[in-house]
Amino acid sequence: MAKKTETALTPRDAIRKGWLAHLGVYGAAYERAEAILTGKGAEIFDEFVEKGEKVETRAQDAFADVRERTNEMYGDRFTFEGLRRFFPTAKGNQGRIDELEAEVAALNKKLTALTKKKASKRATKKAA
Repeated sequence: MAKKTETALTPRDAIRKGWLAHLGVYGAAYERAEAILTGKGAEIFDEFVEKGEKVETRAQDAFADVRERTNEMYGDRFTFEGLRRFFPTAKGNQGRIDELEAEVAALNKKLTALTKKKASKRATKKAA
């Protein structure tokens, strides 16, 4: 069996081949667009719709399978009611939310006071 010799691809050849590949992709896209514009578009569109329907069906089947396996493994923990037990609604935590808002307001007041003190100290130093 004859030994196949590989030649090193020069940078110039690599760039040229990349350019030709780019032109090939452009040509293929142009041919598709030309087919759509010349009246074969309806056929191509219908073909895309058919492929889209197949992909959608496979995705829905896969999602249903994952949902079923998740329910088998974790029970009702991933249902809306199950999640509510772990993450109570804001309505149920309104007291805590009010406390946190009051804390933030107090911290903002302190920060404002500190900023004013620093600004007045700087102004006093510059005046002196």
